[in-house]
Amino acid sequence: MAVRAEAQQVFESVGERALGMGGAFVAVADDPTAVHWNPAGLAAAGPYGMTIEWQRFQSGNQDGPQLPGPDRRKTQFGTAGTLPLAISYGTFQTTGLVSGPADDVVVQSLRVRHYGVTILQSVTQGLVVGGTFKYERGRPVQSSFPGRTAGDALKAGEDVEGPTHSAFDIDLGVMADMQYVRVGFTWRNLLAPTFGEIAVPANTIQRTPRLGIAILPTHGLTLAIDLDLDTVDLRDGLRRMVALGGEGRLGRRLALRTGIRWSLEGERRQVAAFGGSLMFREHLWLDGHYAQGRSDEDRELGFAMRAGF
Repeated sequence: MAVRAEAQQVFESVGERALGMGGAFVAVADDPTAVHWNPAGLAAAGPYGMTIEWQRFQSGNQDGPQLPGPDRRKTQFGTAGTLPLAISYGTFQTTGLVSGPADDVVVQSLRVRHYGVTILQSVTQGLVVGGTFKYERGRPVQSSFPGRTAGDALKAGEDVEGPTHSAFDIDLGVMADMQYVRVGFTWRNLLAPTFGEIAVPANTIQRTPRLGIAILPTHGLTLAIDLDLDTVDLRDGLRRMVALGGEGRLGRRLALRTGIRWSLEGERRQVAAFGGSLMFREHLWLDGHYAQGRSDEDRELGFAMRAGF
């Protein structure tokens, strides 16, 4: 059955470098994952690039009884392109335990398959605009699994099939590069696509505008801050994120990064992250990150293969 999951393709769903910096990436966005973080940043990613990646996030006690709150997020994402055009494909799934209509606990899940095309346009020296135009197939479902642990119920809910619904969406981005300072702006999910039409409000992926500033004081060092310009209402409450992060190169083959993010609205949802990249062949990188919330049950992990020429 289709339901409102109040889900959101949050910024922190894609990009190992971005997630290793805590999510401070809108003004950095100089690799193929720019199609997600800031389409205009793809201009700085080099003439050819691609990435394939996997991320997992969970919060709440997964081994305990079914209570509202615990959730999971899974992402598989890939992109490839040559300037000024890129294509991307991904699967985003959010699954959580919520209170049901009869004072029971149910599993809500929204899985969205994404097909995207990103196009760039230079306005003037150092100023680029870009857009990612997306066709998406969403499958919202609600199920109950009495007698199982929270983690087992979430896993079972991820596998439930149901009707899918199609929608179009657009992400817009602007990047201003002033050599030592970069300013980026992204407005994701501009059309706020919905999936499903039933008596309760449809599943809507909410618009999210975000501003980012990056400082590059010396070669190989990047410091960044991101700020959501609006508040979104997700399944687990209000969210308006701020993120601080940094990245440093240690020679040609190794990069390390760290960062922290938290919400300015509702619960703080503080998450600390670190990550790294290793160039194992010329122009080929292995990226990874790990993030930990204030609770041991809140953690995030991802890996990616990245190429740039």
